[in-house]
Amino acid sequence: MIRIGIGILAVIAALAALWQIDRTRGDLRTERVTLAGSPATVYRPVTPRDGAPLVVVAHGFAGSRQMMQALSFTLARAGSVVVAFDFIGHGRHPGLMSPQVETVDGTTAALVDQTFAVAQAARALPGAGAGPLALVGHSMATDVTIRAAQRLPDMAAIVAISMYSDTVTADFPEHLLIVSGAWEQRLRDVGLRFLQQVDPAAAEGDTATAGAVQRRAVAAPNVEHVGVLYSPTTLEEARDWIAIATGGLPVGPVAAGFGPAMLVLLGAVVVAYLPLSMLAGPPCPAPPPPSRRRYLAAIALPVLPAAAAMVLLKDQGTVAGFVPLAAFLGVWGAAQLAVLARGGWRPDRPRLRALALLVAWGLVFALVLDAAFSAFIPMGPRAGLMVLLLLGALPFAVADAALAHGAPLWRRVLARLILLTALAATMIAAPRPLGLIFTVLPVLLLFWLVYGSFARLTAARAGTTTAAIGSALALAWALAASTPLFALP
Repeated sequence: MIRIGIGILAVIAALAALWQIDRTRGDLRTERVTLAGSPATVYRPVTPRDGAPLVVVAHGFAGSRQMMQALSFTLARAGSVVVAFDFIGHGRHPGLMSPQVETVDGTTAALVDQTFAVAQAARALPGAGAGPLALVGHSMATDVTIRAAQRLPDMAAIVAISMYSDTVTADFPEHLLIVSGAWEQRLRDVGLRFLQQVDPAAAEGDTATAGAVQRRAVAAPNVEHVGVLYSPTTLEEARDWIAIATGGLPVGPVAAGFGPAMLVLLGAVVVAYLPLSMLAGPPCPAPPPPSRRRYLAAIALPVLPAAAAMVLLKDQGTVAGFVPLAAFLGVWGAAQLAVLARGGWRPDRPRLRALALLVAWGLVFALVLDAAFSAFIPMGPRAGLMVLLLLGALPFAVADAALAHGAPLWRRVLARLILLTALAATMIAAPRPLGLIFTVLPVLLLFWLVYGSFARLTAARAGTTTAAIGSALALAWALAASTPLFALP
């Protein structure tokens, strides 16, 4: 009965979160389009004001246009026509980024060209041709948008969130708002330095003016590099800055409730699996965990062969990092399974009903994440990459489930910490091209928190093999859907 009560509460929380998300969206009209070859979403108020500004919104590294929804909602409800797009190698964009990340003429130049082309193409949208232009960028996109602004006519304002760039001077851009999270001290220092280019006496929170140049730097309280996108401070500052710079009034509600509602919705989906897992069957006894000696051998033995496989295959494939990553996971899992098998471990029989339940609920979580937070569906070339990753994820997930099921917390934590350390060290040892896929490290952490919870509940009722197959599918899906795509150097 307790689990059923938890499930009811999770459903209520999810419905409340959906209501709040819909409330922050208001009565906007949204349309998915392709602009200059880039997937984009257009947000419009039902009754846009005459000469409404066009605002082009660009996400940061490993992000997507979904991650910028709170800003897009806020700016569109203030009367702007808003266009948010996916960078090359991100989200729904099927292209591959240039791997030349060290030079301005490489990756950065390609993204600047893309931003310029999207902004120009957006001018042809109904109601977007006459008004002034503003750009909004986060993290990586701050440098990209500022460089693109050098080539764009009718630039009225730039909003740079979590900013870094070496293109800012005392004279350019003329109207620049810099927003940093309060926990991003290094980036706050950058913002203050650019503010003081205009007025050496200016402090954070001030607006500095010198001739035609107007600049402001603020810190959003109690947030970091991602949370800054959902902070009411960020939303209000961006809305007001663009409105004033384009000759309008700072009107319209901000989507301040979007971030909390998104977290509640994702949390409710995770918690709801607790009662749902009872449909997988009655509890089954867990086999005894491996001895401490065998456990230590299982977590230590894979380190060198997995790293070696990754380095040896680092130049294979058409997309940087995916073939070596699949090899790393596969060798890691195979080595661990060999150690466990010598100790008498044998896989149990998969249970199809439990597997279908696990896969279905993992898909629900993925769809909710894709809609509410960031692109999380492996489309286009990502679908093939998911199949490739599954080859390595399957032995890895089987071994991981066998080591984790029924084991104390310290064993689960240590096993995964060693894997993350080995993977990170291998990327550092061969940064080109393995360093290009460094985002798999936080994805693995989130995978264990979310899908690891689903797998433990499933293993308790259907055994480790069933849980491992579902986990392998989820891991391959998550890595293929969220990792930025670079061409192989």
